[in-house]
Amino acid sequence: MAAVALGAFLLAGCRAVAPGVLAPAPSVVRTDDEIIVAGQRFHTGTRVVAWMDPGGYNAYQGALPVSQRPAAQDRTKAGGSRLAALQEVVDQFVLHYDACGLSKICFNALQERGLSVHFLLDVDGTVYQTLDLQERAAHATTANDRSIGIELANIGAFPPGEAVQLEAWYQRDAKGEVRLRAPARIRDPGIRTKNFAGRPARPEQIRGQLQGQRLVQYDYTPEQYDALAKLTAALCRVFPRLKCDYPHDAAGRLITRKLPEKELENYRGLLGHFHVQENKTDPGPALQWRKIVEDARRQMK
Repeated sequence: MAAVALGAFLLAGCRAVAPGVLAPAPSVVRTDDEIIVAGQRFHTGTRVVAWMDPGGYNAYQGALPVSQRPAAQDRTKAGGSRLAALQEVVDQFVLHYDACGLSKICFNALQERGLSVHFLLDVDGTVYQTLDLQERAAHATTANDRSIGIELANIGAFPPGEAVQLEAWYQRDAKGEVRLRAPARIRDPGIRTKNFAGRPARPEQIRGQLQGQRLVQYDYTPEQYDALAKLTAALCRVFPRLKCDYPHDAAGRLITRKLPEKELENYRGLLGHFHVQENKTDPGPALQWRKIVEDARRQMK
């Protein structure tokens, strides 16, 4: 993995989007693996398409007003740099499944609902950054001020017997192998990799319990796991308060319920949407938390 570039490269030619908010101009040239944090660029080692890039998804152009994180903004006004202020605030990375199946559909759905998220991760492993990480995205209620959010393209998890949508998205080919295929009604899936043939990392439906509910889901793609581990490693390097870990018990077993408010307040690291809100089950029972964290830690060495 390319080393995270900690040099202070400020993006030039910014344009005002809302009071107190600056977005880099489309003319800025980036390499294809960089994320943007407080106007600075950091390598991740995986493909990243930013909002100003061709084919990018720009949350600055949505109906939802964009604002910087209040605590980081206060620290900046007190005389600190934007990046240093942000590093004192961000300590959670919230993972969602998009329930749309594809990043293109997800972004449009978020825009229609007046919501936002920092990253989208499509089925081919392409990471889309929709906002500078200094912005407060509207994705996880009480965690928004301190967290980074990512929507993982996946149709989602369902109670057994109600998983009809899984059959519309996952089919067996002539060899009997499970393949990911968007339904025919989706004429342009918007997948950046041409002729991408997706498959879940594990071929069988994954069953598990979250929030006390029995659920079934197909796994994420190997490309998504690879990209997510690299992005996680980069974020943990950029944000010292963000621990490369997930909520688990003393035996290392994933905590499968919402964290109590005091625990959530004190928690730093990766977590699911269901750890933040009782009415959520994303990113579902299929996500391999240990794999992501262990792969990210190896990237950080």
